[in-house]
Amino acid sequence: MKIKNILVVYTNPKNLAEKQTLQAVEKTLKKYKVGYAVSEREKLNKRLFRNKNLVIAVGGDGTFLRTSHFIFDKTPILGVNSDPKSKEGFFMAATRKDFSIKFSKIANNQFKIKKLNRLEAYLKNKKIPELALNEFYISSQKEYHTARYYITIMGKKERQKSSGIIISTAAGSYAWMKSAGGKQLPLNSDKFEYIVREPYCGRISAKCGLVNGILDKDEKIIVEFELGDGILIADSLSVEHIFKSKDKVTIKMSNKPLHSVSF
Repeated sequence: MKIKNILVVYTNPKNLAEKQTLQAVEKTLKKYKVGYAVSEREKLNKRLFRNKNLVIAVGGDGTFLRTSHFIFDKTPILGVNSDPKSKEGFFMAATRKDFSIKFSKIANNQFKIKKLNRLEAYLKNKKIPELALNEFYISSQKEYHTARYYITIMGKKERQKSSGIIISTAAGSYAWMKSAGGKQLPLNSDKFEYIVREPYCGRISAKCGLVNGILDKDEKIIVEFELGDGILIADSLSVEHIFKSKDKVTIKMSNKPLHSVSF
């Protein structure tokens, strides 16, 4: 792969380690005399991603996830953990200590692409802009209010009350889904998973048959609120998409995986 134009996305450094990591990335790129632009993750826009051969996300998993929301083609992304002592870095394939070596491998085509499946969502049959790398979350607009809705999966429809629904990719099964009690899927799996948070199974409520499951790539989840407004959010950091009762929310597998650099 010929590297000509790179976008570096970073989290505003909060300590010396994070600052040094960003400096190390830029120093290496200058050494290889490649063109690059730098942007803070909060200032991203579609224009910055045009005609880029590589995107480098410097920070933690949040920076990687935020950056992924702007990539819809096969542009590869490399995650660089800016401070491994304080950041989990699940998606990050490099650190300050080995970035120079790993960028050399990229420049010499000695790397692999790991395809990470993503989910897409529709509100009233209109697709929302973001693809979820970890999960979509659906809940009442006020999270302390019980969500009252109908959920439809594989032709089965059920009336439910709960705190909300997490719908997760394979990658997301190692994150919030895992904490919520879901199952971990192989990272390369094209299946996706859902779990209903704190379902209320009372005397006159549903039997709670559709509370957790793993779905195939061609299946989908449909949610329609019975009462009140709801929110839909991708990876816990996108725009909160607000919808009304009776609006149909549909979640399914996207055919646009993220191309993550690995070694």
